[in-house]
Amino acid sequence: MKNVQNRDWQAIFTEISDRMFPERQFYYRSQGNVRFVSLNKPAQGLLTAVLIASFGWVVFASVYLLFKDQIIDSKNRRIANMESAYEQLSQELSDTQDHFVALTSDLETKHKQLLDLVHFKGSLENRLSSLTGELDSVISERDKALTVKQALKAQVEQLENSLGVTSTHNSSLSNSLQMTRQSLSEITQDRDGARELHHSAAKRVTQLEQRLTELKSSQQNLINRIQDRTHVSVGEMESMVKLTGLDIGDLLRHTDATETGQGGPLVSLDAIHSANEFKGMGNQFENSVLELELHLARWEGLQQILQTLPLAPPADNYYRSSGFGKRKDPFTKRWAMHYGLDFAGPFKTSVRATAAGVITYSGRKGPYGRFVEIDHGLGIKTRYAHLHKILVKKGKKVDFRQKIGMMGSTGRSTGSHVHYEVLFNGRSQDPDKFLKAGKYVFKD
Repeated sequence: MKNVQNRDWQAIFTEISDRMFPERQFYYRSQGNVRFVSLNKPAQGLLTAVLIASFGWVVFASVYLLFKDQIIDSKNRRIANMESAYEQLSQELSDTQDHFVALTSDLETKHKQLLDLVHFKGSLENRLSSLTGELDSVISERDKALTVKQALKAQVEQLENSLGVTSTHNSSLSNSLQMTRQSLSEITQDRDGARELHHSAAKRVTQLEQRLTELKSSQQNLINRIQDRTHVSVGEMESMVKLTGLDIGDLLRHTDATETGQGGPLVSLDAIHSANEFKGMGNQFENSVLELELHLARWEGLQQILQTLPLAPPADNYYRSSGFGKRKDPFTKRWAMHYGLDFAGPFKTSVRATAAGVITYSGRKGPYGRFVEIDHGLGIKTRYAHLHKILVKKGKKVDFRQKIGMMGSTGRSTGSHVHYEVLFNGRSQDPDKFLKAGKYVFKD
């Protein structure tokens, strides 16, 4: 059945082609001789196809010339929009930096106030120890007065017994009794004074205890406020670092290795033990201070990491022409690994450092062409290849967004672009993850 249908279609096609393209002969005469040119069916079909293609090209060229100005205007508007977006991003970056500086200044002020409160607490504890010694001395004097009183009372009893036995010495004994009573009155007054001093000292100790409790509560509230204000910031910074795909623990160990400075106020172990023994008030506060120091140390470490990470693109005006990972090589057309991102743009476009660092390579490097490598610290490096011109030298320090070269096509390249790589501990990383993290860093 299918063969019959195929034959019918072939017959119809043959009939139509015979009607449209019958064999034609064109006669011409030259020098008295009549000749002709015969055009068969394939030749006529080919000639017809050529005429149709020519007519289509004329129509396409006319339409393109008619709408050319509109296409150029559309591209110009797009470039203007991109420039406006870049200016807005620059302003947002400046506002973010100002906010960060203000927050850092406020935290330093709070930390200084906390140290002043710790010193004030130590002076109060020393004053309390002095008052306790004075109280012990008063109690000792009171005990001595009570002992003297008991001895005098015994003497009075002995004199009263002697008075009943010896009446002849009544006058002298009465005088002695009077003197004894007077002495006893003075001793009683001294005893009452000692009691009042004891009550006053006890009241003062109670007041100092309440003051210490209030001071500890105030300091604890200050520590809690500082932890609350930095907790959100630490969480956000950790989330930004995680977006890059790097291990936060490794980065923080790098920051610990670079810390060499030591210092701080001297606090003796005896003073700490004395404070802890006084009704157990110091343990919880000292633990809170230690937790705060660890929290602030992690916050400072994360700040250093964010300042080191390359979170911005290497150019201002660009479009991404090739991504990270597996791709078809532009020369061999075979699948190959691409360890960076390609940012294409106009010839001699400015190429900028994506983070502050030190130039470790500057010059030509095989298929990379003109090549620059920057060490940012913490095991992080960036590379910039195929440059038209290099503007920095090896060993020089560069700042964030400093111009280091111009976009070109040197080395193994098919056009004007910059090949950009990010390495951590010698291993290539996907730069796109760093750029996504940068979107959160550079926003308001």
